[in-house]
Amino acid sequence: MRPILLLLFLLAAASRAWAAEPAAPEVAARLGELIAAAPDKDPFLNGGLIVASDGRIVFQAAAGMADFAASTPLDRDSVFQLASAAKPITSTAILQLRDRGRLRLDDPVARHLPGFPYPAITLRHLLGHTSGLPDLELFEPLVARDPDHVVTASDLIPALAEWRKPPRFPAGDQFRYSNINYQLLALIVERVSGKRFGAYVRDHIFRPAGMRSSYVLGTRAIGRHREPVANHAFAVMYRTVPEDVRRLDYPDKKMMRPYRYEGHNLGSTLGDQNVFSTLGDLLRFDRALAAGRLLSRASQEEAYAPIRLNDGRLYDEPSEYQLYGARCSYGLGWEVCDHPTRGRLVGHAGFNRGIATMLYRGLDRRQLVIMYDNGDTGDFGPKFASVVNLLNGAEPLAVSRKRSLTREYGKALLESGPTAALILYNRLRGDPEHWIGTPAGMNRLGYDLLHNGHSALALEPFGINVLLNPKEANFYDSLGEALAANGRNADAITAYRRSLELNPDNARGKEALRRLEEAPGGAPK
Repeated sequence: MRPILLLLFLLAAASRAWAAEPAAPEVAARLGELIAAAPDKDPFLNGGLIVASDGRIVFQAAAGMADFAASTPLDRDSVFQLASAAKPITSTAILQLRDRGRLRLDDPVARHLPGFPYPAITLRHLLGHTSGLPDLELFEPLVARDPDHVVTASDLIPALAEWRKPPRFPAGDQFRYSNINYQLLALIVERVSGKRFGAYVRDHIFRPAGMRSSYVLGTRAIGRHREPVANHAFAVMYRTVPEDVRRLDYPDKKMMRPYRYEGHNLGSTLGDQNVFSTLGDLLRFDRALAAGRLLSRASQEEAYAPIRLNDGRLYDEPSEYQLYGARCSYGLGWEVCDHPTRGRLVGHAGFNRGIATMLYRGLDRRQLVIMYDNGDTGDFGPKFASVVNLLNGAEPLAVSRKRSLTREYGKALLESGPTAALILYNRLRGDPEHWIGTPAGMNRLGYDLLHNGHSALALEPFGINVLLNPKEANFYDSLGEALAANGRNADAITAYRRSLELNPDNARGKEALRRLEEAPGGAPK
């Protein structure tokens, strides 16, 4: 999900029933109940949360593990990667340099970065994602030539020169989110200030804001330096505990490709990500902005204003996202919304493999909510919206915290075999209050097993899906693929034929069936 869509979702969901703001002790009590651990449910959060009103902490908590493999618990001072929620930091750095007369927002990028091949693109276009530049696919040719290459700022201009394509649209005509914009802005900060990006941010943002635990990748914190929490993900459906994305190593190259590309090849980019902070430090960032210690009032107002496109229109998110009267847009490094009862709202979401973050500031009500989840607990958007609801006197959303039946079954299949796993599966299916499973999840389990060295066991979940969903052509197709992988060609032909009876337009299934029938020993037509 593009970050602004999460903010729009929570604004829509949290707008349903507004009441007067409740007293802080009431909010704290309800938030405590919301995130409380329950042994028979999935956790609400594996991460941290801070809620403040008028600069004062209303609620703060950490729950779960900083590192599951090492059994290291989270605490309120845990350092975490902001992912794209780092973009307001980068924007602040650029606007500071503008306030000091070192650059102008309407400067062509090429003025500060010689060799930049698009003369019409300005710094303002980068800040507002209206440049038309590609996103992270920019580096795919480089990584294809050198799969071990780690992208740095020195690769930006050469990669854009090699791209040899026009922008996706004339600069300023449209909004299109691109991390490349913010990588370029970090490089401009370095060229204009004469400092490494991390050093500039430390000296001009973290230090004046009192953010002693925060740092940019490649630099150290002002105070005690702590390593960040691990980012965890459920990479396969037969694990019940999320895994550190840095340590993932599965035979399925297709599954591993995005983890490696985003985590290894693109894991060191700056400006778009790789700011590390704490809940408390981000509260200090909010306070420093509100007090005018980091940016002039005029620059803040400019940053929080919706961008205006070349035709004079203010950029609005598509109408299907403008729910409940909230008008939402993008400013200069901030996602911005205008709500009829709560006023101006700014923030930024961030998602990297294994972590989700959200920084939310209610400017008119002086509210702040920061939340992160490094445990892949799911439903981050609805959960965040629930916190915002409680802060504003509304009810939390109905977020399911049922545990995954499919994961438990998959784990049992590997550890105890098909019979024990099937018995467990039937027992858990009889307890729908606490366990949930979907046919799509069971199909994914089958493929996770099939592609990671457990081809015989893959037949079990595919078989269950066919049994429970006898009219779904796709599940026969999946079963046929697994049967063929196990050398059971005649059975695979039977499965593919049934799939095509249910869906005659399945071109992939037709081709698979043709190959099987033409193979030596294939069944007659």
